[in-house]
Amino acid sequence: MKSDVVIVGGGISGLSLAFYTAKAGFKTTLLEKNDTPGGSFNSHRYSADGSQFWLELGAHTCYNSYQNLLDIVDACHISDTIIPREKVPFTLLVDSQLKSVFSALNVFEALKSIPNIFTLKKEGLSVREYYSKIVGVNNYNNTLSHFFNAVPSQPTDDFPADMMFKSREKRKEVLKNYTFTDGLQSVAKAVAKSKGINVFTGQEVTGIELLDGRYAITTKAGVTHSAATLALATPSAVSSRLLQTIEADIARHLGTLKAASVDSVGVVVKKEDISVKPVAAIISPNDIFFSAVSRDTVPDDRYRGFAFHFKPGESGETKMKRITDVLGIREDTIIHKHEVVNTVPSLRVGHKQWLEKMNGMLEGKNLLLTGNYFGGMAIEDCVSRSLSESKRLKR
Repeated sequence: MKSDVVIVGGGISGLSLAFYTAKAGFKTTLLEKNDTPGGSFNSHRYSADGSQFWLELGAHTCYNSYQNLLDIVDACHISDTIIPREKVPFTLLVDSQLKSVFSALNVFEALKSIPNIFTLKKEGLSVREYYSKIVGVNNYNNTLSHFFNAVPSQPTDDFPADMMFKSREKRKEVLKNYTFTDGLQSVAKAVAKSKGINVFTGQEVTGIELLDGRYAITTKAGVTHSAATLALATPSAVSSRLLQTIEADIARHLGTLKAASVDSVGVVVKKEDISVKPVAAIISPNDIFFSAVSRDTVPDDRYRGFAFHFKPGESGETKMKRITDVLGIREDTIIHKHEVVNTVPSLRVGHKQWLEKMNGMLEGKNLLLTGNYFGGMAIEDCVSRSLSESKRLKR
């Protein structure tokens, strides 16, 4: 099967790249190993008695600063499905009690440290180095660091401070933070239906060759796709493995990046079976899970849902025991459970130098790389990388 561009990976990075290449007039094929596209846009669905309930098991929120994403949403004619998130609190679990974030902060330490925000620059500093000077060492260690860890579900002390949170221009006519009527995965499905994109799901790529100036991409099912341009939108380790035989230097450079696995367990319970007050998320310092993100931000008449993002290596029994203890429920009141494993990059100070070298290695090649390990882990960072790679292809 011949295409102008074959994209491996159907998360938001691969889908947004497919959107841009198809829009530019390139015949685009996207190969996704799972049964549905979306990647971290994973709005798992539970159906019972004619009712539908979705629960996010990857990314959870979008913001009005995600301008490139919003442009795609507009183009796919789904802007009318944007809905607000309910204003419920982020909480800390301390000594089996849910507490507000502010109650855990030392106000005097924060007031003493906060003036540093006007003079201290993020560039070249780690998250720990920067934010411990902004809020104070104890406030950072005891409270703020745990919220930062909850974002990528891994320790973030050594992350580059300037890549953790970014200031971006906002679209003021759009809600500050929002989701969609059918969850974030509805965006992925809308993009996948865009004109000019051929999406094949259940297609795990096992090998790539370069034959007569074209890429030959072979799937586990034995199907071979041919393309003038290859794009990889997979975790860095997967991209490194696939490129070993055709781009050894790039494969080695990709192999220097680190990543973490996140074991996510989603549970659904009936509203009457749980007494925990509505929350946006539960963060438990030094626990076996980084966060438990709630569906309470989009209330449902019948159900409540929680996505627990666990550290890797815990047994199913241990995870379930922790879930029931935190929520104060019996296991038999859980009416639905679903588990997924996500891979997230572990960025480090100096990543910009890594990126500059990578971009130099890609220059002049019909090889595009996109994903959450380039400009940052936010949804908009993924889409922005795909946009820049599509522009490189057009050049």
